[in-house]
Amino acid sequence: MPDPLFLPGDAWLHRLDPRVKLAFAVMATAALLSVENIWVFLGCLGLCHVLLLSARVPLARLGGAWRMMLPITLLIVLLWPLFTPVPGTPVGQLGALTFTWESLLGGVAAALRLNALAFAFLVWLLTTDQTSMVLGFRRLGLPYTWGVTLAITLRYIPTLYALWERVLDAQRARGLVTAHANPWRAARAHLPVLVAVLIQALRAAETLSRALEARAFGAPGHTPTLRRPLHFGRRDAVALALIMLTFGGIIAARSGGWV
Repeated sequence: MPDPLFLPGDAWLHRLDPRVKLAFAVMATAALLSVENIWVFLGCLGLCHVLLLSARVPLARLGGAWRMMLPITLLIVLLWPLFTPVPGTPVGQLGALTFTWESLLGGVAAALRLNALAFAFLVWLLTTDQTSMVLGFRRLGLPYTWGVTLAITLRYIPTLYALWERVLDAQRARGLVTAHANPWRAARAHLPVLVAVLIQALRAAETLSRALEARAFGAPGHTPTLRRPLHFGRRDAVALALIMLTFGGIIAARSGGWV
């Protein structure tokens, strides 16, 4: 199955144990969800970009990730002051709603947190091939079938998004108009795209199920073999220790009321 996220390479981040990179994503998530400090969000975003650039991830791929996150980022920044008003210094008014600097800053912080969470997982997904991902899940104690299911699910999310973009572009080239001021009409205009994507997704699911069945996946008494076993070395231990110190320190600082 083609891997739409993984970037092949031999950088240090590619050679790191997949369990360590998963620990980075999980602990970053715990730290980001436990604090309300915009500087922590910016710091985590910067750290993720430094790690990805050190793994020689192209700037075009990082720009593509930002383009994918841009719509939801703008929605959060624009809608947060409407649904989460915060008393403070007023900067504008829309009818009975008064916008404050504090509410706008809250929207920016929420958007930065979401982007930091996304890039923390991209550190794992962009530098970990599917085989290593499944082996990592197995070594963590998950059944082999669970590991394969999780890996396939993670890989198919960007695949479906790319399929949506291709179908949408094709439909627009045939005269489909999706830009409407009325949200209901805009949603209805996307129905032909949704139908086509669902059909393609069902076909892909059938093809995938046949491929797994041909490989005796899930057959009774079938014991998977390991072509490339994982080795947790000194470099992995050092990286894991740094991850725990960094994000564990953030969580501890939050518990102590310092951030």
